[in-house]
Amino acid sequence: MKIRLLIAALTVAALFTACGCAKVDRQNIDSFKKAVPVWAESRESEVNLTLAFRTVIDYRKSADIRIAASTIYRLKVNGEFVGHGPCVAAHDFYRIDCYDISPYLHEGKNVVSIEVTGYNTESFYLLSQPSFLQAEIVSGGRVIAATGRDFKAWDLQQRRQDVPKYSYQRTQMEYWILSEGYDAWQTDPGFSSDCEVKLAQQPAKTTIVRRVPYPDYTVHEASVLDAGQLLYTFGREYSGFLGCEIDVREKTSLTIDFEELLTDGELKHRMPFRGYVAYELEPGHYTLESIEPYTMQFAKVGIEGDATVERLYLRDYCNSAVGAGKFSCDNENLNKIFDAAYQTIRQCALDIFMDCPSRERAGWTGDSYFSARVECDLSGNTLVEKNFLENYLLPEHFKTIPEGMLPMCYPSDNFEGGTYIPNYAMWFVLQLEEYLARSGDLEMVDAFRGRIYNLIDFFDKYLNSDGLLEKLESWVFIEWSAANHFVQDVNYPSNMQYAAMLDAVDRMYGDPALHERAEAIRETIRSQAFDGSFFCDNAMRLSDGTLERTGNHTETCQYYAFFFRTATPETYPELWQRMVTEFGPIRDKEDKWPDVPKANALFGNYMRMELLSKYGFGAQLLKEAEDFYLPMAEQTGTLWENMTFSDSCNHGFAAHLAHVLYRDAAGIHAVNRVGKKVTLRLRDTGLKQCHAILPVPDGEIKLDWTCKDGTFDYDISLPRGWKLIEE
Repeated sequence: MKIRLLIAALTVAALFTACGCAKVDRQNIDSFKKAVPVWAESRESEVNLTLAFRTVIDYRKSADIRIAASTIYRLKVNGEFVGHGPCVAAHDFYRIDCYDISPYLHEGKNVVSIEVTGYNTESFYLLSQPSFLQAEIVSGGRVIAATGRDFKAWDLQQRRQDVPKYSYQRTQMEYWILSEGYDAWQTDPGFSSDCEVKLAQQPAKTTIVRRVPYPDYTVHEASVLDAGQLLYTFGREYSGFLGCEIDVREKTSLTIDFEELLTDGELKHRMPFRGYVAYELEPGHYTLESIEPYTMQFAKVGIEGDATVERLYLRDYCNSAVGAGKFSCDNENLNKIFDAAYQTIRQCALDIFMDCPSRERAGWTGDSYFSARVECDLSGNTLVEKNFLENYLLPEHFKTIPEGMLPMCYPSDNFEGGTYIPNYAMWFVLQLEEYLARSGDLEMVDAFRGRIYNLIDFFDKYLNSDGLLEKLESWVFIEWSAANHFVQDVNYPSNMQYAAMLDAVDRMYGDPALHERAEAIRETIRSQAFDGSFFCDNAMRLSDGTLERTGNHTETCQYYAFFFRTATPETYPELWQRMVTEFGPIRDKEDKWPDVPKANALFGNYMRMELLSKYGFGAQLLKEAEDFYLPMAEQTGTLWENMTFSDSCNHGFAAHLAHVLYRDAAGIHAVNRVGKKVTLRLRDTGLKQCHAILPVPDGEIKLDWTCKDGTFDYDISLPRGWKLIEE
């Protein structure tokens, strides 16, 4: 193989301004100087109450505002949007946001307004905790306005309280009742209203840093798709705040429905949640914008009355850091998939790893194992991952679930009678080990030691005489496929994963006895689960006490076996060959194993991609990626929860395709960010050209190559002090 190599040194950006003064670190403020938490007296537990807070300040050349709140807020200065928050945190912890508001100030009096909705509603999305606002404006090191002394508040009765939840997993839908001038409280320094409330100081709050970057608030304009239906398109799927400019000539009811896909050319809701915002409007001209984020590609306006929509837009509420990573090659289909992966992670990794930005916005483990890889690849840091993990570390215990178990998603209120997913706790441990490799954050991993060993103690209760987990309780989740139906009594995929978890704990904490247990579990699975052709999914305990292997064998179970090292291509060559050549997307055309239920996206098909990569089937992997994911990229510009459009069309774990393309198309096989080493593994996959930029904490890895007749010619630049390893 012919190689031409160029390594260029990159410098680290300065941490100081041109004048030599340290920049204000607005992501890492953990306390207030003067502000105290306040809310309407005796109403801190009221459901879906929105208050309008404001203060008026004189012009300043520089000013910051610090905010912590429960449940959500929207900040404006002189009526101009500034930001939305807060960052989510664990129960009884609150992250502080800090904004530079000087660009929004003008000579004279300035109105700083904060809308705060206290939901006090259990959800997977936001915690049901007493409502409050704590805010202060700092200029020149001095607090010039603070809650508890300078902010007033009004009951913002414009947002209707008595409405149902937007979805099962989220809080209340939006229904607004407005008249012209409804926003005068945000713009008029002399505003007054008889709806002013008496504010009462609330109990002190434990505040912590925001840490993660502030969101991207890019605005996207919609275009008319069908004037007769008042149907609009954004051209691809986005997530954020839905806005509308409308001229109302008589009292009008306005609804704006939204969806990810059209059905037979019409906007029809595919999933059982209220995908719309509603308004009652008196005559006047309005610029409306939702206070909650939603996900959509299409929107349909419904008008009862006399009104004309002049503009429809969406303001992003997305991760602003993941745009640092770049990828392109001579295969435009792969470029589309990478772009869809980027769009997916930026919408699903705002301040934690959400499953989706639409119906749930929930921080599920399991999903996060794959999302975390992509955040690091595309941003060069692990800030969102650190927040995600820290939220699991902060509480002394988790309500409603057994001691030792971890929540299946968090921060959330477990209002399903204490449901948990034992498998997702295992995924959490596997992610924690990868986080250590990505970040070198030994302090975080050490802090988890007690929680991780408590988890092992929890699982010990379910070990049978063979040393396998049996009759795991609550929701045993393998994936959304037939594999989820074959989980009791002894579920072999769960035990395969459990062995991998024990190995991970050994590697993190130096406990070789756990590795010995893991190997014993694998050997027992091999002897019990393999029927000569496939690994079976489960065995049942008979009335006489004996264990009988079932005839259930799913495609996903085979992937679990190889992914978690119960099997290898060397130890099970016939099964491996069958998996490579007769499973995967080819089954949609020619299915030789109709009695073996197909895998779905999470986790089976992603394990398949990892296995094809690990064992050198890069060209096949890229071809299968096109077969599976190009239709998603072309239909929504994002990647989906399942292999069909029946559910979410924007799911964070699916962004893992970006990681796959860096590794298996570009050839950046491994990046050791702690040891400052990058492993380059160029293989002929049929691509002729590739360009990749992969950010790292102290710069970026930049790779360009061409391939002709199997010969690579490439240039690579690395940050100063980094080492290149070629394979």
